[in-house]
Amino acid sequence: MPGRIWPQGPHRRHPQGPLCAALCGDSRRPLIRGAWLAANTCTVQGVLSGPPANPAVHWFVLIGPGGNSRESKEHAMGHLMQRRELLKTAAWALACSTPGMGKLLAEVPMQSIARGSNQFGWELLRQLDGKGNTFVSPTSIAAALGMTALGARGETLEEMARVLHVPAGTPDLDAGWKELIDALRADKPGRQVKLANRLFGQKGFAFLPTFTDRLASAFAAPMEVVDYSNPEGARDRINGWVEDNTNQLIKNLIPSGVLTPLTRLVLANAIHFKGDWLLPFTKGATRPGQFQVTAGKSITLPLMQQTGNFRLREDASAEALEMLCKGNDRSVLFIVPKQKHGLGALEKKLTPQTLDTLLADKVPAQRVELVLPRFEVNTALSLKQSLAALGMPKAFANGANFTGMSEQDKTLKIDEVVHKAVLKVDEQGAEAAAATGVIVGVRSMAVPRQVRRFVVDQPFLVAIRDLPSGALLFLGRVTEPKEKA
Repeated sequence: MPGRIWPQGPHRRHPQGPLCAALCGDSRRPLIRGAWLAANTCTVQGVLSGPPANPAVHWFVLIGPGGNSRESKEHAMGHLMQRRELLKTAAWALACSTPGMGKLLAEVPMQSIARGSNQFGWELLRQLDGKGNTFVSPTSIAAALGMTALGARGETLEEMARVLHVPAGTPDLDAGWKELIDALRADKPGRQVKLANRLFGQKGFAFLPTFTDRLASAFAAPMEVVDYSNPEGARDRINGWVEDNTNQLIKNLIPSGVLTPLTRLVLANAIHFKGDWLLPFTKGATRPGQFQVTAGKSITLPLMQQTGNFRLREDASAEALEMLCKGNDRSVLFIVPKQKHGLGALEKKLTPQTLDTLLADKVPAQRVELVLPRFEVNTALSLKQSLAALGMPKAFANGANFTGMSEQDKTLKIDEVVHKAVLKVDEQGAEAAAATGVIVGVRSMAVPRQVRRFVVDQPFLVAIRDLPSGALLFLGRVTEPKEKA
């Protein structure tokens, strides 16, 4: 008997509302260069309450029916446009009555999405404590869950929205995602960013046009038909798409056995970034050195060295240095605890707000002697339990409500969320990639002007940022780096 599908997506309400959410954040400009990559997948599966669908009958339903459906779509769009105009009018009135608010309100959609994604990413990293090297893409996971949430309703949607820190039901939410995705995908000299979304839906399953149309518009996520009655064939196709969109860095995103004939939908996101450092290291200056994994364990790694102008921040617990990539719109931030082997204690003290302080871009650059390992890390994770523990268990339970995806099967739930991410850092730059899949089935201190020394020779945190939007493309904990080949 056919199974069901489960969608994933981010819709969360800021505790003080969208305006407060906008006021809470800001766009930072850190220094970075290198490359990053991420990919995600969500799968939905379910059990049909009625007879199996006839693939021949429902084949074209995946791209939407004609006739009255167009009329109802235009009718719905009319209401949406009216709501958006009312929202714009209210925002304009507030902007006129509040000095300096015009520009801020204009930035709410994309920045609200980015800020929510950042907070979600930090909370997820803490939830994944104790797993050694942990590198994820908050943007990738939030996008995959965001797509899924478009099909969620009721308490299922409310839980997903709270976890993702995105206002649920906000008319400009789709516009915010579209703005962010378009901004990240825009090519500029000196760096390459590739971000892609796609739906892999069961042949013959009747997805609602309102669901697929919104995904195509807001996330640039087209629907590709596959047949989950042949799980391995479908898995090969999805994994191949992920490899193609992550410069071959993410392989075998979906392991064997995850997809079943009950799978109805996989919502996949892949992101890849590769950039050169604005101030590259000289390869001849790289020397072997010790990286202290724990008090009793050290490993030998190639340590890159240079003296240059970098933004260096610190508080009582940590120091943070930011490197810019060519193009000046991406940066990598390295955060090292002041107390030796104190990463665990540092993470417990850090909050999204204190992290914002370390990310602040109003700190002037200063001369710094930098020592950084040449390394790479790889992470493969199942996020189902972590996401449920963060506050969205209903999406994975039998009582999940994903009726916004399909009226054919009202028993859809998220079966699994898988995520892989890779980070490579060398003398020329950084490269990172990640993929996510959702499977549905049945304080800043003054710094002296003298040359400072910043040495990364112990476990540290790393973050890769998109400066215009403030989005954390990647975030991770590196406890035992591997020498980059």
